[in-house]
Amino acid sequence: MIMDYGLRIAKIEEKNRDEYKRAMALVNSLKRELANFDFDGNFDDLSLFIIKVSEILPRIKDNRLDNLNAEIVKLHKEVRSLIVNRPEYIEKTNPNFLELKTIIDNLEGMNISYMYNYIDQYDGNAYNLVRYLLFEEKNLYFVKYAMQKYPHFINARKNDKDCIILEVVDKYIEAIDKYTREGKLRFNNDLFFYDMVLENLLDSKKIFYSKDLELMSLKKVDEFLDNLDYSKYNGEVKAKLVFWCNELKDRLEKVKRKETLSHLSYKTDVTIDFHESVLSEARRFNPNNFKEEASRRSRTSDDFIITIDGERAEEIDDGLSVKRLENGNYLLGVHICDPTGYIDKHSILFDEAYKRTTAIYSSLGTMTMYPEQYAKNYMSLTPNKNRFCTSYYLEITKDGEILLDSCVFKKSIVNVNRRMNYDNFNLLARTGSEDRKLNETIEGLQEVRDCLSKRFIMDENYRIAHRGETNVSATNITGSSSGEKIVEFAMLAANTTVASYAAKNGIPFIYRGHQLDMDYLAKIDYFDKKFRENPTSENYEVFVNLLKNTYPKSFYTTDSHIGHVGIGVPHYAHITSPLRRFADVLATEALNIMYFNKVVSDKDVYMLEDRLKEGCRYINERKTAIDYFNNRCSKVKKKVK
Repeated sequence: MIMDYGLRIAKIEEKNRDEYKRAMALVNSLKRELANFDFDGNFDDLSLFIIKVSEILPRIKDNRLDNLNAEIVKLHKEVRSLIVNRPEYIEKTNPNFLELKTIIDNLEGMNISYMYNYIDQYDGNAYNLVRYLLFEEKNLYFVKYAMQKYPHFINARKNDKDCIILEVVDKYIEAIDKYTREGKLRFNNDLFFYDMVLENLLDSKKIFYSKDLELMSLKKVDEFLDNLDYSKYNGEVKAKLVFWCNELKDRLEKVKRKETLSHLSYKTDVTIDFHESVLSEARRFNPNNFKEEASRRSRTSDDFIITIDGERAEEIDDGLSVKRLENGNYLLGVHICDPTGYIDKHSILFDEAYKRTTAIYSSLGTMTMYPEQYAKNYMSLTPNKNRFCTSYYLEITKDGEILLDSCVFKKSIVNVNRRMNYDNFNLLARTGSEDRKLNETIEGLQEVRDCLSKRFIMDENYRIAHRGETNVSATNITGSSSGEKIVEFAMLAANTTVASYAAKNGIPFIYRGHQLDMDYLAKIDYFDKKFRENPTSENYEVFVNLLKNTYPKSFYTTDSHIGHVGIGVPHYAHITSPLRRFADVLATEALNIMYFNKVVSDKDVYMLEDRLKEGCRYINERKTAIDYFNNRCSKVKKKVK
């Protein structure tokens, strides 16, 4: 007998005008059908019941929503039981099995259901799903979503002994061991990930955490400490190891201590204030000591150079110039401040910048890579002041092609002609300027922007995933005005050109890589399909969050074969912000050795390769700790208030 579920649903909707009663009637009707479910029967479109409930659910509020969710949880268990206990001869391609899976998908929503397509052990096993989210995907966003919407996933136990919390504790201990292994401190992403996972799990009132679980978890930590050979750890490493074990114990015992900035700094190794030894070296800076260096550099007096930044920017590390060439092309000059001209790579200042790896923009203020007055007074591109730079001259056609063989890089002395912010640049772009050279520069830069916009077409998902954060050139520009777009495209052009030159000429270099694998592309296709099934503004936000939390991150690498898929270029690097990213300093150092030096020995090349590889590892490794620091800063600030 073929059941007309559409007709059944229509009758329920006609009889129940109240949406809550209609949803409950649909759930109860579905339960009755499931009680008579047979894998050999005809149950096409059985999922229509729960699809209708899913449409109603967002409009139910207060206690009635809790009641409805409680019934949905029961329904979820019934459907899962049918899937897990299906007869052995029933394959996953069976139409009725797929219908049950569709019901599961609609019960759990877009955020979680897609995961089932990537779990070999699926069969509706909630425990396996959570393990996949935690230990394979390692995505805190999905874990939080599962905790909020489906706490029974987390509370599910494989047997009397195994549970998610105990497994997380094991992973946390493994991460601590990896961080301190062989007596060396090497952060890894897992350390901060499982710290945040455990915090969220144990802070939730929906997650079951008995005293027995607490004791079993603490026992694991004590056994790990008891079995250590402390002779292989020096004082610093041992202190960090014990610190992290105590952090884990505090989590397990739900100890609520006031988190201070010094605690957060020690935990992440983010240095807030500069040590006196660094400040002392900065104070000894004397411009008269760089006459020899200045003699090796060319002056840019033929260029009219402007800087375009935010109104409050204090450290200006890039300037722009432009000329129209006789062949109809443009010569774009991207002039980047050069810390390597002022700071010896063996100095304390250099070591401190390397240790910090990046300037940090937190709710507590900016933590610079170099002492602020040093960078601002001596390296920043201040108008009418001579500054050491690396100038990248790029020949660009009207079609946006950058002629690599015609590009020239120079060690230069730059004297900026005009400092501009985005507002006054945009105003003059509309009204024009009485200053002829400034007016020609503004017009030329706008023409170059239009040319380059034809070349740089980023992956749409990359754009969505980075929405509201920063632009693709990582210049902290989020607007789309004329001035902002000019800077963005100029930085993209310089970063791409230098990387392409290094790759073409076999120069050891530090690249910015970004890759997408087939597994990720399959997920995106699934997200897109789900969104198009019901393209509401609410579902679009879900879609954006899915992209942001699953889109592969960019990373630093010395492999020239790894391109940047998000930006759509075969080679990419960071060379345009050496005052706030140490990767840019390493890239400049590579050019100093391999491009600007006339004689390079094999030893120099090998040493550079090793230095760049270690730099990539360290900078990539530090990112998670710095992100963790930034995320916690706002909480510390609130507590301080």
